[in-house]
Amino acid sequence: MKAPATLFETSPGEVWLEIGFGGGEHVSAQAQANPDVGILASEVFVEGLAKCLSDIEEKALKNVRLWDEDARELVDLLPEASIDRVFILFPDPWPKKRHHKRRIIQPDFLDALSRIVTPGGRLRFATDVRSYADEALEKILTHGAFDWQASKADDWRRPPEDHVRTRYETKNLGDIAPVYFDFRR
Repeated sequence: MKAPATLFETSPGEVWLEIGFGGGEHVSAQAQANPDVGILASEVFVEGLAKCLSDIEEKALKNVRLWDEDARELVDLLPEASIDRVFILFPDPWPKKRHHKRRIIQPDFLDALSRIVTPGGRLRFATDVRSYADEALEKILTHGAFDWQASKADDWRRPPEDHVRTRYETKNLGDIAPVYFDFRR
């Protein structure tokens, strides 16, 4: 079952979900490059929402819908096998060990994602924080619903061809060069 067509003016060929879009650079660039794709995007920070809304209006994007609450709530509302791609790009790393339980990549969230991602659908996770990269990769691989698509180190060390750098990514605040983990359901 796909996301309800009434979310978009025309019925999209695919529906993509971006979780924690920050300033929305990736959202608006992907929407502009893929006008036949419906893009759902979740962000809780008002400044990021405002920036993304400004881009949507300026570029007259008709294929983006924003969610201003916790992404986990949105994922719980989505129908089974309704999302073709999920982007989780440079999420809050919750760097203190005692806060790691707040990181979005957790077994229960992976259960929820595996429910909404179509068979053959894709998940991209990117970070520049070593502890989060290691933990996320281990949790996703252990979960088993998603197959890592890397066959060589450059597959995760270099940005994918369709990647759009975000404002956060350009700040280089992490402790490693960015890694890009692509998975298939």
